[in-house]
Amino acid sequence: MKLLFLMYDPLPPQRPDVRVLFGQELPRLGVHSDLVGQISPQAAPPWAWPAGELQPAGRERKGLWGELLRPLQDLAGMRRALRREHRVIQVRDKIRTGLLALCVARLTGRRLAYWMSFPFAAGYRVRARQLRAARGPWRAAPHALRALLAGWACERLLLPRADHVFVQSEAMLEAVAQLGVARERLTAVPMGVDLALLRASPRGAGERPARLQGRRVLAYLGVMGPARQSDFLLEVLRELNGLLPPSEPPPLLLLIGDAPSPDEQDWLRRCIADSGLAQQVWLTGWLPQAEALALLREAELGLSPVPRGELYDVSSPTKAVEYLALGLPCVGNDIPDQRLVLERSGAGLCVPMQARPFAQACACILNDPALAAELAAKGPPWVAAHRGYERLAALVAPVYRRLAGEGDGDV
Repeated sequence: MKLLFLMYDPLPPQRPDVRVLFGQELPRLGVHSDLVGQISPQAAPPWAWPAGELQPAGRERKGLWGELLRPLQDLAGMRRALRREHRVIQVRDKIRTGLLALCVARLTGRRLAYWMSFPFAAGYRVRARQLRAARGPWRAAPHALRALLAGWACERLLLPRADHVFVQSEAMLEAVAQLGVARERLTAVPMGVDLALLRASPRGAGERPARLQGRRVLAYLGVMGPARQSDFLLEVLRELNGLLPPSEPPPLLLLIGDAPSPDEQDWLRRCIADSGLAQQVWLTGWLPQAEALALLREAELGLSPVPRGELYDVSSPTKAVEYLALGLPCVGNDIPDQRLVLERSGAGLCVPMQARPFAQACACILNDPALAAELAAKGPPWVAAHRGYERLAALVAPVYRRLAGEGDGDV
């Protein structure tokens, strides 16, 4: 069977939950897909997609004009790409495109699947509240209007009428079910890891980087910035300094990644400079994936603090699963999906997102080699059994086959 898949992120896809799950694993189970979406300005032809065809629907444009044009581009792309074999149309995260695709599906006897990787309507509401508090009601009015319209379109029209909705976590499934969507039309697909890529990454065959020589290393991998409260990591490091033996060199915080925008990058570097801990922090910036994984293997444990709240509580963080897959014990906080991973795997410690408990959990692992070895051994087999993309493909492939068998309409 074959999906017609309309993407939110620019094409060709870079996210592993698309590139690996839909590009590699689902085709092995007989589920192929043709992609429609906006091409990244940095992408040069020819564009390839291993699971089917890639149909450009214009170039990605930022700003208001791009926002207004995108659903019309997607509709034109659907018209060009839709074929008899596309029994299911799937839209990822695009609300207005989702409504257009719903109309096309109903008119042509197809099924519509909506993939909700992030609660964008809720995100618009949070942003409107933040702007109202910071700039006043008039400056926040356009954002409040957008939040109102997006919430109505997504939560009242699109989700209740989609034939199936894929969400990122059990917590997000519960939130969508509260909107009146039947649970039998919901499937939680958490973030996974590309086990083949992790197995192929080098295991410290070369000399350890000079900055890590003789240091106890704790690592954070991924995006940083004010919204993620990344300065919390510095607070943990400060607390940890008093919990390790004074005879040892001070621990080193390895930050693999960066903030997404220049102003957020400036904020992150100011935080490090102002903390007085700069000599204990290595901020690498963005690295090629293989290089980032090789460096991550040099750490003794991984940190995964995720702020609690309406948006992140329904997320499915990847970094904790990546740490476990590499055999790194993880210290993470209690957002629902992460708590589930740490408790069921037994490969890490779950604590509140407070500097003292985080530091105490880190010290507990660093000061107890037997405990560290026990946690490290439990991670890889649990991830392979529950969060590898092979396992997730086996979860979702039957859903697509069932959807494809329910409609017999034509274009």
